[in-house]
Amino acid sequence: MIRDRLKSAARKAAIRLLNMEFDTQDRDPAARGNPDASRYDPDKIPPLVDGDGDTPGPNAKEDIGRPWVAAQLIGGVAPVFVDLRPPQECIAGILPGARVVPKDLLKRRLDLLPAKDVRVTLYDQTGELGSAEMAAWLREQGWTMARRLQGGFAEWIEHDEPVEIPAVPAGGAFKIGDSVRQPDGTQAWILAVDGDASARTYRTWTEDEQAAGPFTAADLGR
Repeated sequence: MIRDRLKSAARKAAIRLLNMEFDTQDRDPAARGNPDASRYDPDKIPPLVDGDGDTPGPNAKEDIGRPWVAAQLIGGVAPVFVDLRPPQECIAGILPGARVVPKDLLKRRLDLLPAKDVRVTLYDQTGELGSAEMAAWLREQGWTMARRLQGGFAEWIEHDEPVEIPAVPAGGAFKIGDSVRQPDGTQAWILAVDGDASARTYRTWTEDEQAAGPFTAADLGR
């Protein structure tokens, strides 16, 4: 018991020292990732592993590990996810609620990010394809809580963590990742779907890594 108390005190001290309070918020049983409060089971939260970005440690201000993010997602306190892959690679799945902003576009379109005081977790396919560098660059721009997801999307799905499969929204014609033709005939892929059923618009990503739009469904062809 004494050892457990010492470990708890050490953890609290580490959290304060490393400014990780934002990662230890109370979990909401009815929050995203577990909408049915009656089924909430804290025992299902994934185990956390010391030294792998999953708990406060030397790399906590740069990286965050999959189990730690999964626990936050279950608890309803997950960061905003930014998927740095091209949209055609996202058609098979993205992290829940992720914004698809390819890394070559991100530096030109910081307006696609949330406010600087919001926690942001960036990921690529493997965790080694530019997400660490982009997270570091964002911290320099003022997004001090930007982190790289260790292992990227590959590790996330390897451990059967929850994903969203892009789908055509109600009243829509395309989904993220769909191949389309822009009005000038250029091939592109759907980057984002905006608006509601009465005013649906689409933003696109072209082969030369340029974003365009917004377009309506009538503007775009297959």
